[in-house]
Amino acid sequence: MPCYTLLLMTRFIPLLFACAASAQVLVLNDVNLIDGTGAAARPHMRIVIQGERIAAVEDASKGFLSTGADVRDMKGMTVIPGLMDAHVHLTSGPGDQEQIAKTLRFGLLGGVTSVRDMGGDNIVLAALAKKAADNNQAAPRIYYSTLVAGPQWFADPRPKASSHGGVAGEVAWMRAITPQSDFPAVIAAGKATGATGLKIYADLDADTIMKVTAEAHKQGLKVWAHSSVFPAKPSEVIVDRVDVVSHSVYLGAEGMNPPVPSYEAARRGQGIDYSKSPINSITMLTVLRLMEDMGTILDETLFVTNASKRGDDDPIWLWTVAITRKAHHDGVPLAAGTDSFGSPNKDAEPNIHREMELLVEQCGLTPIEAIRAATYNGARTVGMEKSYGTVEAGKIADLVILRDDPSTDIKRTRDIFAVIKGGIIYQRP
Repeated sequence: MPCYTLLLMTRFIPLLFACAASAQVLVLNDVNLIDGTGAAARPHMRIVIQGERIAAVEDASKGFLSTGADVRDMKGMTVIPGLMDAHVHLTSGPGDQEQIAKTLRFGLLGGVTSVRDMGGDNIVLAALAKKAADNNQAAPRIYYSTLVAGPQWFADPRPKASSHGGVAGEVAWMRAITPQSDFPAVIAAGKATGATGLKIYADLDADTIMKVTAEAHKQGLKVWAHSSVFPAKPSEVIVDRVDVVSHSVYLGAEGMNPPVPSYEAARRGQGIDYSKSPINSITMLTVLRLMEDMGTILDETLFVTNASKRGDDDPIWLWTVAITRKAHHDGVPLAAGTDSFGSPNKDAEPNIHREMELLVEQCGLTPIEAIRAATYNGARTVGMEKSYGTVEAGKIADLVILRDDPSTDIKRTRDIFAVIKGGIIYQRP
């Protein structure tokens, strides 16, 4: 039975399935296209997919020889690039494999075709990432980190849970470092776990951050860090040339003298005196200018900040929203990350949809800009923007088909008809 016939027959059946197009060429005809570049929506477009890649993006009014192609009439539908949650933690250990698989399937059906995992058990993550690289697997593509922090941070219970039975701070992917550490050996061991980037977590000084960043870049890793590494301030982290900083809420540590002494002292922003870092002060404007000049991407994690039992009038939340809005206004690229992926047991969709809504409703982004933050800019965080993040000829066909146009209402990204991963169609129940 042709795949397209099966798709129509199962449209209203709550069943996940994946199938290759019945022909080598799949055509999405007459779509409204939001391509992830930041450009306005383009109506009446045609996307031609050959194998796992996009072969052409063209005006649907042009003639098309459909012989041998699987042509889908998508009139009224909108296509956007597959979403990327740029900040997740999928697992802290082996866990319940059935539940992990269920969560990944939930993510893909919710439009998330890639994730950047920012700290977990790399033995488990390596296996998950290898499996998820297959387009026939109902899971987002997984890019993950190797992590370093000062020795005192490893008293936190989370690294112990992620150490796969080893000693927290001594396993290859979660290392305690000091200025005397053998940085080339530490980075090489972490990279060998399959990591895409180095995450610099906490409790390190600026000089150590500079040295470990330089070594990670030398060995071909991206470098990701908390926006303040405590005691290192945001400006020190940024000038040390990290590629992405996480958590708008931690930028508030910039104005404090003396600096916040440790991650534990500043956790969730509770130990930061935000009165020392007014949004429009020279201090904060200098930080944002430095980020723009260095090309530093901000993974803002509004969802998790807002989820920390804070009301809309909470001063930490209001400061976080205001600095994210200002960063966007001043030209700092934002990559949408949640720090809380979402669960099929309690959520209707992955939390990336709420993250985009917060960017629009609270931080002044247009829906088109929020989609770019959750697609192209997300791909940039892992260095995969040449393959993913926009709908362009030559790129991998990771797409989300929506029933309506989100360029006028960002909430419409939730109304998913189907998801395409590498040319394979996954029907949303």
